[in-house]
Amino acid sequence: MYNYFKQKWAVILERVKRINKRKLVIFSLVIAGIIICFIPLFVFQARVNRDANENLRLATFYYQQAQDVEYKEERLDRLQEAKLLYQNILASFWVRDKKMPLFYLGNCLYSLGEYKEASEVLQNFDRKYKNDYFAPWAKMKLAASCEQIKDYEKAINSYKKILEKHPQSSICPQALLGVARCQELQGEWSEAQKSYEEILSRYPLSEEKGIAEIMLQRLRAQARL
Repeated sequence: MYNYFKQKWAVILERVKRINKRKLVIFSLVIAGIIICFIPLFVFQARVNRDANENLRLATFYYQQAQDVEYKEERLDRLQEAKLLYQNILASFWVRDKKMPLFYLGNCLYSLGEYKEASEVLQNFDRKYKNDYFAPWAKMKLAASCEQIKDYEKAINSYKKILEKHPQSSICPQALLGVARCQELQGEWSEAQKSYEEILSRYPLSEEKGIAEIMLQRLRAQARL
């Protein structure tokens, strides 16, 4: 009887081993199939990102070149070439890092005078990369774009965000001057005067101090009339 149960148990164990081996083979084949399917995808994505990096370098070269070009038409041509390359990079689903194309596209659009489009792109950058190194400059260009399209309230909010979130940034005096300028353009004379005075007290060694003094003198002269 003992031998009979022993034999039965051995048969059961053998069947279990066969089942486990079969499952292991099937599982291995499935994993291998998935890997084989994904290899071309990884290769394709790597190629797309390599091409995107090359286009980014070329677009940035055109953008930087445009800053040094003497003739306006040539400058606009370089900016248009850069703009198209940046847009092509951002349009690709497979590109992993879109931070720099987004930042430079916003600057490029601003330089082309497409202020509404620039504000939308830079707002997108500010939303996605609000703690990035380039965030203060993106906010500055966003505020300037809003100022150009006469959306002064939005411009003021963007300038103030620089002062609140990046108080040590070198562009803070420019941002505060932007606040004062937009307040003045809105007819908020007393608020503008306070902002100009704040520049004198907070940034006495800045270039913006001289501009603030001139603007204060003008505001005070107007107030006396």
